[in-house]
Amino acid sequence: MYSSRSGFVKESRAVLALAVLTPLTPLTAFAGGLSNNDQSASTSAVSNAGSVANPENASTIFFNPAGMSRLSGTNLSFGAILFEIDAVGRDSQTSATRANGDKVVGDGGGDHVETFAVPNAYLTHEVNDWLDVGLGVYVPYGLGFDYGDAFAGRFIGDEIELVSYAVSPSFAVDSGEGFSLGGGINVLYADAEQRNAVDFSGIEARFSLPRGTLSDGQAKLEGDDIALEFSIGMLWQATPETSFGLSARTGTEFNLKGTGTISNFPTLSASGLAQTTVTERIEVPITIPQSLSVGLAHQWNDALQLLAGATWAKWSDASALSVVSREKTPAAFPAEQPSEDQVQSWKDTWQWRVGAVWQVAPTWSLKAGYLYDESPVTIKTRSPLTPFDDYHQVSLGAQIRDVAGHWTVDVFVARVFYEGDISIDYKATDPVQGQTSFKSEYDVVPWTAGLQFSRKF
Repeated sequence: MYSSRSGFVKESRAVLALAVLTPLTPLTAFAGGLSNNDQSASTSAVSNAGSVANPENASTIFFNPAGMSRLSGTNLSFGAILFEIDAVGRDSQTSATRANGDKVVGDGGGDHVETFAVPNAYLTHEVNDWLDVGLGVYVPYGLGFDYGDAFAGRFIGDEIELVSYAVSPSFAVDSGEGFSLGGGINVLYADAEQRNAVDFSGIEARFSLPRGTLSDGQAKLEGDDIALEFSIGMLWQATPETSFGLSARTGTEFNLKGTGTISNFPTLSASGLAQTTVTERIEVPITIPQSLSVGLAHQWNDALQLLAGATWAKWSDASALSVVSREKTPAAFPAEQPSEDQVQSWKDTWQWRVGAVWQVAPTWSLKAGYLYDESPVTIKTRSPLTPFDDYHQVSLGAQIRDVAGHWTVDVFVARVFYEGDISIDYKATDPVQGQTSFKSEYDVVPWTAGLQFSRKF
């Protein structure tokens, strides 16, 4: 059945290398991978169309730091974005198998995304006629959901939360002739936690143990890291009515370090086969991709402004990577990443945006926008941990100026539309995972809304 303790441990770890802990992949539950592009209600009202070419307030630090050169004096902008995502897995369309091919008893995970709010704050200051400086604090990346203990895909992913916080000191220089450049250093902190059930049926099959010999385990991963990302931008006022903007981010890589714990982990001792709790130091790399954004803002007439833009992101660099152990002699977690042919790569994406601002009266205006966002994952690479798909978004908003003195208030609401349910057909990519699979249909209806307060001092 098994000849030695070392052989059992070595082979059982191989079975668990991908099956125990599926990749802790990068955050929001939208198609843009883990990027949170809603960083100001003033730009979200037009679906971020032309955001790199139309600096309305201090939030330009996030979209294009060069835009600070168009703001005079000292500017403050802060607010929050509310996310309401109804994401329900259809029980009737959900099925899963263990590594030994047995059916998993469970449901579709229910409504697995909670309502949450994301804050932001920005401050800029005009040092002189050619130099502006600023500071932004925001949440650029994240992912979070909880499927519940009865979820049929609990052996692939049950609960995950990953959030990143950014502090971005920035600058902009103005040529005085309609052309400006800007840049920033984004100091990012990421914190992640993942929980999932552990299927040991593959070990039972490998060592010809009777079904049910090993109880299911529970895995918990925790890790955090700090990384640096750089942003640069350009803004050109081509004519009094038209401006062009360009902004790029270098991307970065987190190497989240922390601990991993697995309960009911099978071990072999002199007294025979037993299950115990194992804790090891672990790490997992998460790649934040490079991105490039372009934008156009055109004042059609005194009452109407037209906006457009696009963003390309190199998500192909963010392949799904696994947790690895930092112990000299790992017991439960793999010692190295799987081979390249066992890694499911994502694809680069484009996001396209158009919007308009209608100046209804001197102190208030109406806004509208539309965007189309490509998903970095396809049906071949989609899993319960990456339930992303292409989508359309429509946004509406309003801006009111001179509120309580010199404050400007922006509000917006947006709705995302998918082209049908999100289908997941996950199959194991590594032979040691046996027949592990998961199929389901997700009905996802996301709404966002936000409020922004801005003022010039």
